[in-house]
Amino acid sequence: MARTPLLKCWMAGALALVLAVGIGRADVTPIPFVKQMQTQSGRLPFAAVTVAPAGADLAAEVETLRSLLAERGIAEEAGGAAVRLELADVEFPKSDARYRAEIEKQGYRLTVSAAGVTVQARTPVGVFYGLQTLIQLVDADQTLPYVEVLDWPDLAIRAIMVDAARANENFAYYARVLRFCAHYKINRLHLHLTDDENASLYLAGYPSIMHPHAWHAEQLAPLVKLAAELHIELVPEIESLGHARLFTRHPDAAEFLHQTTDEKPKKSWAGTALRGLTNVLCPASDRALAYLDAMYAQVARIFPAKEIHIGCDEVDMTECARCRAKFGDISHGEWFLRHFLRCRALAQKYGRTVGLWGDVLLHHREIVDEIPRDGTVIYDWQYQPKMPEDSLVFFTTKGFDVIGCPALVCHPHMIMPSNFNYGNIQRFAELARAHDLHGLDTTVWTPVRYLSDVLWPGLAFAAVQSWGGSSWRDDAFYDAFTRDFFGSPDGATFGAAWTELASIRWWLDDFKLSCWADDEALAAAAAAAVAPKATPGPDAGETPKGGLGAKAARYRKQVAEALAKLESMDASVQRNRVAWDAILHSARILDYVLAHLLASPQVQADKTSHNAMLVELDRRCAEMCSWIEADWDRNRFADDAYKQDLNHTGQHLLDWFKRMHAYHQELLSRSQDESP
Repeated sequence: MARTPLLKCWMAGALALVLAVGIGRADVTPIPFVKQMQTQSGRLPFAAVTVAPAGADLAAEVETLRSLLAERGIAEEAGGAAVRLELADVEFPKSDARYRAEIEKQGYRLTVSAAGVTVQARTPVGVFYGLQTLIQLVDADQTLPYVEVLDWPDLAIRAIMVDAARANENFAYYARVLRFCAHYKINRLHLHLTDDENASLYLAGYPSIMHPHAWHAEQLAPLVKLAAELHIELVPEIESLGHARLFTRHPDAAEFLHQTTDEKPKKSWAGTALRGLTNVLCPASDRALAYLDAMYAQVARIFPAKEIHIGCDEVDMTECARCRAKFGDISHGEWFLRHFLRCRALAQKYGRTVGLWGDVLLHHREIVDEIPRDGTVIYDWQYQPKMPEDSLVFFTTKGFDVIGCPALVCHPHMIMPSNFNYGNIQRFAELARAHDLHGLDTTVWTPVRYLSDVLWPGLAFAAVQSWGGSSWRDDAFYDAFTRDFFGSPDGATFGAAWTELASIRWWLDDFKLSCWADDEALAAAAAAAVAPKATPGPDAGETPKGGLGAKAARYRKQVAEALAKLESMDASVQRNRVAWDAILHSARILDYVLAHLLASPQVQADKTSHNAMLVELDRRCAEMCSWIEADWDRNRFADDAYKQDLNHTGQHLLDWFKRMHAYHQELLSRSQDESP
């Protein structure tokens, strides 16, 4: 693109200045990384402050400052260091970036000198972000370095997508997510509200498809208010074509779902257990369109965001007699286009633009020129660390507003993210800068596969890549995050441990083999532990001779080394202990899963002579069940029926551990029955 070279120069020049002047002591590095930072000798005492009066436009930011000070134990009293918040015409380096105006509205200048602290920006949101940097610069001795920071984001939109459809967390958890996002300068939370499993947003008249704790409008009001205070836009997503298997629970499912000519229920991800029906809302169904109309009206009433994300990804276009009767002999591409345009018209009725996933358009490029550019945002998702840029080139060349979508968690990842995910995020951030995208939306799928509180380091990684990836430095990230989030000075140790854990790829297929919970599964696990994989997967070439068991043994050694590092710094963790414990627990859960696979050949060989091994395996399994359930009850809903694996067969971490525990008990009971 014509603007790319200058954009690169802008980023490169900013990085060069940061590296040239340095960033002061390592323990005061702010994240996301700032573009320009000049330090001078001297430090400002900051144990007490005086907040200077500010105009009405900055009243909310003054309150934000006071909250941040209180959280860090900094008093507000006469004679303290002066802090001034000002709206001013801050100048930034020249750039021809397409979204320059949005970017500069979020930039700020932060000055610390003997005279005090000044935060200046063109808009209140810029001042807000300056305050997030300010609070991170406060050292453990409650002093600030003399410094001048000029900072602005790489990308105008920096989003996190949460998969509320598959397990909607409670409001206290999402309030924590919002505050975390604001602190690390994320400005959008993308709420994936419906999918095959359920709808997490309540809609009267559709009780069969609703989550038992589906959110009502009045319940969401405080969350919407908090998001506005934190300068975060809540963008709702309603799956509007595929991913509609939840309607199989509706008493009139056939009136809503797209048809197929398959004689038997289709077992693929796109099928359902109902003969003749797929997991796609039927474009020819007036009742399906009425449902979408009602849902769009609901989200438009609740969320002030100008956009409704309408999904439309991974659509299996089968032969449908109802569609054929209504639309005649048209291609699948035309069929998709007509439905999209109807959904777009529904959104426009409520004053909203639309966003959609881009994958179907990539498969049917013949219809792309008929998609209106105005009011349509393409979310281009790719989940590979070495992802190509072809799709970004295609969509941007066609003139679309594009948001890049990597994944912190996606199929088939379990327990915690890996360097596969981090590589994907970093690569996408690089391409987003190179192709001048509107933003980055890091997706977090399938919450039932991990402890909710294990994701904070990964979310921070995505935030830093979105705002300051152009200034990225690995060592500085771990130091800064560990100091800021955990209150620990031992970032090097945390970084080494996290890198060790991130190098482990024990994904869904291997996880299922490891978590044997019946005789047939035990036999399969025992065979897999000593024989190479029959089919190469994403890890092709990584399994050593000797089979999956050799790989598990190697990974167990890595987990042990990482855990030793984490445990060595445990006493230094001063903040966010729940999140810290979730990281320790997740590492131990991963170790257990690996150990469970390695035990399978011995247990399979003689189920009656390894009672001591089974007793210890079962003791650890029960302990981990309690960790997983406690995390669920804290962040989701303790009485949630989905905690018992409803609609999440084969993916639910707690369900797998409960089934392992039950099978251990069965084996131990058998051995007692067979004893002489």
